[in-house]
Amino acid sequence: MSSRATPGRTGPAGSRRPLAMLIALAAVLALGGCGPLGGSSAGTAVISPDAARATVPAGSPAATPVTTAPVSSPSIAAAAASPTPDARAAVVAAANRFMRAFAAGDYAAQWAQLDPGEQAIWPSPTDRASFLTAKFGGRVAGFQLGTPRLAASWTSHEDTAYTVGHPWQVPVSVTFSDASALQPTGVAASYGKLALNLRLDPATGAVTVAGEGPASLDAPLITPGHPAGRTESVPILMYHRVAPLPQRSAWTDSYGYQIEYGLTVPPDQFAAEMDDLVSRGYHAISLTRLSDALLYGLPLPAHPIVLTFDDGRQSPWFNAVPVLRQHGFTGEFFACAGFVGETNQTAAHLNVQRYLTWDQISGLNADGFWVEDHGQKDQQVLWGLSRSGLAAEVGQSAQALVDHTGRALQFVAYTGALWPYPQANQSGPAEQQLFVNLAALGYAGGVLDTRVPSTRESSSQLFQLPRIRVAPGQTTAGFESSLQP
Repeated sequence: MSSRATPGRTGPAGSRRPLAMLIALAAVLALGGCGPLGGSSAGTAVISPDAARATVPAGSPAATPVTTAPVSSPSIAAAAASPTPDARAAVVAAANRFMRAFAAGDYAAQWAQLDPGEQAIWPSPTDRASFLTAKFGGRVAGFQLGTPRLAASWTSHEDTAYTVGHPWQVPVSVTFSDASALQPTGVAASYGKLALNLRLDPATGAVTVAGEGPASLDAPLITPGHPAGRTESVPILMYHRVAPLPQRSAWTDSYGYQIEYGLTVPPDQFAAEMDDLVSRGYHAISLTRLSDALLYGLPLPAHPIVLTFDDGRQSPWFNAVPVLRQHGFTGEFFACAGFVGETNQTAAHLNVQRYLTWDQISGLNADGFWVEDHGQKDQQVLWGLSRSGLAAEVGQSAQALVDHTGRALQFVAYTGALWPYPQANQSGPAEQQLFVNLAALGYAGGVLDTRVPSTRESSSQLFQLPRIRVAPGQTTAGFESSLQP
C-alpha cells in the first residue's frame, strides 16, 4: 500500500484535525454532543431505547422512521453547516434503500450506493456479492433503523487513510430468521448495535454509503458450522513495546530487564519495517478480513499482512500509531483490561511499565484500529481453566473493552505462557476444550505466541493463528526473511 497522508485525524501527539473539525468538536462537547464520535461502521452509534426506529422485514417496502426524539442536536447541526430537513430526509431514504437491498440480498443495488473510497476496499463487486451471499444468504429477517445524527468523522477499519468528515450516522439493527443458530455465541446481538455512515454532498445532495454497517468488511464474523477447507499464508507480526530500548539501571533485576528488552522494538526500527512493507507492496489487513478469506473465500489484497500489538502498552500509541496512519495501515491492539490506565513501578520508580488509558483505547477504535482481548493482566494460563474461570479471566476483560469501544470483540491473544506445543497447528484435549469454551463466550479466534513461527493459517483452526515475534535489532534482511512461508 502506498504511503498516504491522513488529514482530519485525532490521536497521538503530532496528529491534528482541520480547524473546522476542531470547532465542530468543541461545539459538540460544549453543548452536550450526541454520544460516540468517529469509529467504525460496527458500533459507532448505540441505538437509544427511546430513539425512533423503522422496522422493515426482509423484502418489504420502505419505512420512514417516525421520530419521537430530535434527529440531531442543535450543536451538531450548527457545527456542520445547518443541515436542512431535505438533507436529513435524503439520508434516511438512502439508508432505507441500502438496507432494503441488504435484506433482499440485492448486493448489486448496494454497490451502486457505495462511496468510491468504500468500493476501493473490496476486491470487486462480484467478490463482494459472493461473500455476502455466503455469509448472510437466507438468514436475514429484517432490520431497524434508528435516529440519524451527524458525527465528527468516520474512519475505515481496513484502511485508516480512508476518512469521512461529518458523516451522517444511522443506527441499524439486523434481525435473523434463526438468531440462535448463528456462531459464535451472541454474534446475532452484535448485529443489533451497528451503524451506517453516509456521506452527503451539500453541493449536489447526493448521498453515498461509506461505513456499511452489517455489510461492511469490519462487521462481526459469523462462523459457518462446517467451513470449507481453506488455507492462507499471511504473516501475522507480533509487537509489544515500540520504544527506546530499556536501560539495565532502570530495572531491579536482570530477568525483568531481559524480558522487557526482548519485548521492545525501537521506534526507528519499527518505522523502517513499515517503510519496508510499503516498498514491497504489503497491505495491512485485520484478523476479521483474514478470517473472511478463510471461512468464505473472499479474495485478499496483494501481499496481505496483519500487525498485532500485545499487552496494551502505551508506547505504540505514541510511536507506532502515527507511522501506521501515515501508510493507511490498520492494526490489532490486544489490551489487558486490568492494566488500563496504570503505571506499574516500584517505590523507587524502577521497572516502569505504562499502559493505555481508556481514552486512548477509545481513540484507537475511533481512528480505525482494532481493540481485542488479552485477559485481565496476561498472567493466567487459559488452557485448563473451567468455563467460569475463563469467563472471569477473559470474558470480563472483553466486556470492559467492548463497553468503552462500543464495537464487537471476537479475538483473544492467549495469556500467561507460550503455546504449550512447538507448532501452532498442534493442540491437545485441554486446548480443544478451551476453543469450545471461548466460542461459547463469543470469541471467533485466537492468536498464539509459539516457539516455531509460521505464516500458515487454516479455516479449521481460527483459534490457532500463528504469529511472528519481531525482535529488537532485527536487520531488514532478517525482517524480510521472517515473512516468508
